[in-house]
Amino acid sequence: MIAGWEETTGDISSYQSVDELRDALSGFYPAEGFNTVNNWTHQLWRFCKIMNPGDLVVMPRKYQSVIAIGRILGDYEYRKDAPPGYRHVRSVKWLNVDVARAAVAGDLRDSMGSLLTISELTRRNAVERVEKLAQTGSDPGYAGYITPPADASVLKEEVDEAGTRQLTARDLIGLWGWSRRTADAIEDVDHALRASGLVVEPHFTAGHLDSLVTVSPLNTAEPAHGGAGPVANEEISTSAVSVEDDSPTKDFTWRIGNLPIATDVVSCTLDETLGRAVMHMVENDFSQLPIVDEHRRLVGVVTWESIARAKLGRRQDTITDARALQYPPSAREEEELFARIRDIQRHGFLIVVDAENVVTGILTAVDLAGELQARIQPFTVLEEVERRLRRAVSSLSVEELRACFKDKYKAQKIHSAKDLTLGNYRYLINDEHRWTKLAWPYDRADIVERLEAVAKYRNQLAHWDVDAPEQDSKQLEQAKQLLKLLKIVDRDPTE
Repeated sequence: MIAGWEETTGDISSYQSVDELRDALSGFYPAEGFNTVNNWTHQLWRFCKIMNPGDLVVMPRKYQSVIAIGRILGDYEYRKDAPPGYRHVRSVKWLNVDVARAAVAGDLRDSMGSLLTISELTRRNAVERVEKLAQTGSDPGYAGYITPPADASVLKEEVDEAGTRQLTARDLIGLWGWSRRTADAIEDVDHALRASGLVVEPHFTAGHLDSLVTVSPLNTAEPAHGGAGPVANEEISTSAVSVEDDSPTKDFTWRIGNLPIATDVVSCTLDETLGRAVMHMVENDFSQLPIVDEHRRLVGVVTWESIARAKLGRRQDTITDARALQYPPSAREEEELFARIRDIQRHGFLIVVDAENVVTGILTAVDLAGELQARIQPFTVLEEVERRLRRAVSSLSVEELRACFKDKYKAQKIHSAKDLTLGNYRYLINDEHRWTKLAWPYDRADIVERLEAVAKYRNQLAHWDVDAPEQDSKQLEQAKQLLKLLKIVDRDPTE
């Protein structure tokens, strides 16, 4: 196993601390900035000092869809007579050199796909899972919760120490006090990550709030001419995005992963009987069933229509005979949703896959309709609240409407209730004279409180947000309750 960094001459095990090694690397690479040198320092320190004989090592193999897994046999060696780039080595016994990358669960594969040449896999039972992959070629996976760092500074420390840190998008933005991915939140977190010399992939806006993201240092690649280290990491990783450009990090597009897609996908294989597929579809009220291989890579889909065609054609009673599409519509979570709407309209579904074409979810037309309702309903409810309020205060004169403004310039712009914003009504109602004239059969303080809460909700919705407001959210329910009260004092002639 070879680390590279050909300009780094001499036995690096002679350095007694990270600081000493960093100072030495600064001399070997005088043109590089502090963050780059610091990242390289931690990588070489892991290679020389942290790795121990007996540890497992994972190497994504370049230009192949497999990884190699080995066990370290000896200590770090410096081979001064070897060609440049081949001098920093560790001896390894390779246990399995062709483990399919698709066999590795997405969370572990993302950790392996770090931008770093040398990083450490520690969380989510990584050691036990890699051991199992070496033995059987399959990953038992891990479904537990990942405890996030205590704060942003701890995140930086952990990335420096291990090379990567995984956490959910929710926990990531929570380190900076955000709970939803608004435009302000995205800008704030992007700026903070960049200032800390960190990059996150996939970007924390690409999936849903509970999707895993992997944080790595920026500027982590070896020098361009730097030897033959395990640069195959480049192939397994998803594309890194700089927050300096006009890339998807600043693109507020609605993405497939932003939707609450079904992730516990029932599937079938080509060698199964058609009867088993029919049973799954009837039991779960499915219109389609993905067909996958041994590693859950997508190889087709079966639908009720394709089953009917197979039966009418008197073909064999197998999934292969009833396969509707060998290349069904599929997409990655980070793809733009509206660019794939036609596929959903045409087929009624879109199968979500990862970088290895492994099925991770499915989005149906029914799911999309439900999500659009969740997005649109708050606006329709709030629009009706405002419409009802305008009619309900129509008994008040223009002077009484203007009286709720302390600013005389703003007051002069009011000519009817149509000129009021939702935020103005709490001030209009919170007056004994005007309240008496309206003669609403409610408690005035309670109505003022409800109007304030709903106006705040309206202001939140006025700003772009990756995350759809939940249909059963407390704020939406408050708006619905206010609307119900307003329907009593405003009788719509059309109802």
